[in-house]
Amino acid sequence: MPRTIIVGYIVPLSILLPIIIFLFKYKYAPKAFKFLFYFLISAAIINSAALIVVNRGMRNLPLLHLYTVVETVFFLFYFKTIFKEQIIKKVITIVMIAFVVISIINSLFIQSLFTFNTHTRPLEAIIITVLCLMRFFKSDFTEDWLKQPVNWINMGILIYFPAATVIFSLSNYFTFVSTDNEMIRRMWDLHAVLVLLMYIIWAKGFSLINKTGSKLMATK
Repeated sequence: MPRTIIVGYIVPLSILLPIIIFLFKYKYAPKAFKFLFYFLISAAIINSAALIVVNRGMRNLPLLHLYTVVETVFFLFYFKTIFKEQIIKKVITIVMIAFVVISIINSLFIQSLFTFNTHTRPLEAIIITVLCLMRFFKSDFTEDWLKQPVNWINMGILIYFPAATVIFSLSNYFTFVSTDNEMIRRMWDLHAVLVLLMYIIWAKGFSLINKTGSKLMATK
């Protein structure tokens, strides 16, 4: 199967898998998962707009700057909901506000909207990875651990974001400086595979939501 079909169509369309599954669970899904559902809808809209822009011969990097802020805000709302400690919730709120301000400053005065936002995108990935690791550390690893939707969601996050940190940090170099086209292709192919895996794992997590209300495993 041609690479362009996989990377250009199958991976972007894979976002529909967790979206469709969640639609059947929406009524009794916990609030935290609804934030991720809204993120998926927003991501699908922005990615569709990006494809349209590219097909018209224009660069879609300004949409990436917007996407970074939208993605971070939804993820931070998700983590704010699943943590029980008030101090952590307050810290997440402060981080959220600070990140939005930093992103605006970065896009307007530091990095052009027509380059990869290699300052804020890796920062986002680091923040989300740290929060996810904290959540894992505070989880009770009981026998039914894999039956809890939240753990599948967090596994998907940890598969994608740590590696994405490196990719995002080097994206401007590989895109605008490096002449190694094969390395560039492999880097973005890896990114596509990680996105696909995250969506599949999220779909599994959403499928475990039940009518009695899937609990978000209590933190210690």
